[in-house]
Amino acid sequence: MNDTTRDREAPRAYPWLIAFVGMFALFLSNGMTATGITIFDPSLLDEFGWSRGDFKLRDLLNFAMVALFSPIFGILIDRWNPKYLLMTGCGLLSLGYFGYSMIANGAPVPLIEAIAVLTFVSFAALLAFACRQLWPSLPLAALVGITVAAAAAALWFYFENWSGVALKQVYVIHLLFALALGTCGSMVVIFLVSSWFVKNRGLAIGIALVGTSMGSAILPLLNPYLIQSVGWRQAYVYNAFMPAVLFLVVLFLVKGTPAQAGTVALGQSDAIGDLKQHGLTFREAVRTKTFWAIGVSGFLTYFSIFAFVQHLVLHLNKTFGYPLQEAGKTLFFFSVVAMVAKFAIGALADKVDRHRVFTVCQVIMLAGVIGLATMKREWVFPAAIVIGVGWGGLFTLYNMLAVNNFGLREIGRINGTISLLESIGVGIGSWAAGRLFDIYGNYQVAFEMIAASVFVAIIIGTQIRSEVDERALAKA
Repeated sequence: MNDTTRDREAPRAYPWLIAFVGMFALFLSNGMTATGITIFDPSLLDEFGWSRGDFKLRDLLNFAMVALFSPIFGILIDRWNPKYLLMTGCGLLSLGYFGYSMIANGAPVPLIEAIAVLTFVSFAALLAFACRQLWPSLPLAALVGITVAAAAAALWFYFENWSGVALKQVYVIHLLFALALGTCGSMVVIFLVSSWFVKNRGLAIGIALVGTSMGSAILPLLNPYLIQSVGWRQAYVYNAFMPAVLFLVVLFLVKGTPAQAGTVALGQSDAIGDLKQHGLTFREAVRTKTFWAIGVSGFLTYFSIFAFVQHLVLHLNKTFGYPLQEAGKTLFFFSVVAMVAKFAIGALADKVDRHRVFTVCQVIMLAGVIGLATMKREWVFPAAIVIGVGWGGLFTLYNMLAVNNFGLREIGRINGTISLLESIGVGIGSWAAGRLFDIYGNYQVAFEMIAASVFVAIIIGTQIRSEVDERALAKA
């Protein structure tokens, strides 16, 4: 290594610090919007009496908007310092949880009205930004007009139809959560962590993705006692302070990517000045079979896991009469197993052909969902554990496959479009399982649907291949 490169190297511990910051970001963004938040579901349904399909429409709205705007978030990731995106997401998470503590029927809630304005104006601005990307010559006045018109139409609809209705307030908060997931969710974290590693990238990604399981493990384990002690509204308030702490950590410790910090990634070749120079463009990637195999199999897998995990607490609590604390413990053990699998399989994929590991994880997940579909009480816990092993590995590998198979050149746009398909699967899976429960009175058909989806995902996943020469990135 020459002296110039040596001088530019960051302290060896700093990339690992970034991996752990990413872990805590995903602990909050995933746990507080998708998995850990489900421990509040029985309390909300008991108080407001909503049907499960209507209630779980919140997740469809959330992830449909994440999906719709994922390519735009991907462009922002490619262009902006991820530090500022993470800080934005933390602020939005805190705001949403304060809003959740105030939902009520009968009269407008000022904080939720403010959330509605912020959310719809932000989405209108993102829409105008998307128009600018499609039509670069569009005048500034036209962009301002698009933003104002879209925001005005959305706010008119909100104040005419949703204001003062508790269920619709939940919908608005989850639209806000879509912005949070776009700015401090897995796309941003994976890009940031991957940019700091060539050597040990799989392990680093695995560490970061452990955070998603931490959120669905720790929050459901602790929040039932908090709900029992102070009530669900105050429990939301206490949870709202956690993202504020991470905001400060990111502000003072995160510098951005190595290029933005004036250094290089761990294990990076001297010949590669910036990892963003290596890899396929978005246009090149979408022409490959691998891109669509990752996207479609990801849609089916994410559809399946969120149809399962979003309803696990309700299934245990309402179908089998588990106390809320016991249902939370089952979600905790599922999440701990998934957490270990994300870490271990990420490290394994650095040493073994990741495509083979990927297929094995898919088969393991299929075995678990088949056990779940038997609808036998004694099989729920073992099935959840097996699903946790398979899903934990797959979650790491889906993210690793996108980065390693295409490179970092335009990974924001590439991963953003793949995330579009995955997010659609997440939203439809949670909502569809709720609607099928409403129709049939149990989860039998929903769980059979999950098993069929995982089986098809296995077949499609066999078409995934590496599209770049990864050897060029590493030190000789």
